[in-house]
Amino acid sequence: MKTTLLFLLLSVLSLCSIAQEMSDITKASPKVHKNVIKFLPVNLYFNNISLEYERKFSPKNSFILGVGIPSEKSFISKFSSNVDPNDFSNDLLRTTAIRAAYRHYTGNHTQPAGFYISPYLKYQTYSISGKRNESTDLGISFKEDIKIDGSTMSAGLQFGAQLMIAKRVCIDFYFLGIEAGLATFDEKVTTNSSDPTVLNAMFQYAQEFKSDLPSFIGDKLTVSKTGSTIGIKGASIPYPWFRGGISIGIAF
Repeated sequence: MKTTLLFLLLSVLSLCSIAQEMSDITKASPKVHKNVIKFLPVNLYFNNISLEYERKFSPKNSFILGVGIPSEKSFISKFSSNVDPNDFSNDLLRTTAIRAAYRHYTGNHTQPAGFYISPYLKYQTYSISGKRNESTDLGISFKEDIKIDGSTMSAGLQFGAQLMIAKRVCIDFYFLGIEAGLATFDEKVTTNSSDPTVLNAMFQYAQEFKSDLPSFIGDKLTVSKTGSTIGIKGASIPYPWFRGGISIGIAF
């Protein structure tokens, strides 16, 4: 009986000792977060609400999936201060995007933090619309309805640094993002004027616009005239881009 009680006492003491050691290890080694949900405020300027999800699948590597939800708002005042608001109305810009990226962290951080390099692919669609008041040199006034729809497919290489500023809060500074891709767009400008002079002037302006562009872009454009609508289409137009900004996220 005494032997049994002594064995039980030693067992309880051993279990308490192991539990204390596990508690000390847990306190010394904080929980490793493998997931981060981020918000990208920079993209609000382009009428886009952007969110990203990052998942670490190894100590130094993670996968990122980002989505951009359109926020349809006015855009003329953002991109041009020389446009008379009386000449433009109902101007709207909306963009939608999806981005997939692989990220490799440098250093020995266990958390999703540190300097990184990240190749990625991005697909984006955009839509622009508005009404514009115009007049010719002959004093003929008319209105135009403008509608542009397009998309881009691009690949890029991103450098940046992500910092954990609290147990669960992180800030991602993404800079030196070099991107290149192909763009497609379809622009239609429709006038309310039935005067052939107006239509011919619009068509000539579109052709001159095409001829003034570099050949690697102009050769990919097609100008057309159908009824009261002038159309400009472009396919597989190469373009460079720079990606940079900041995001804030919650790790879990």
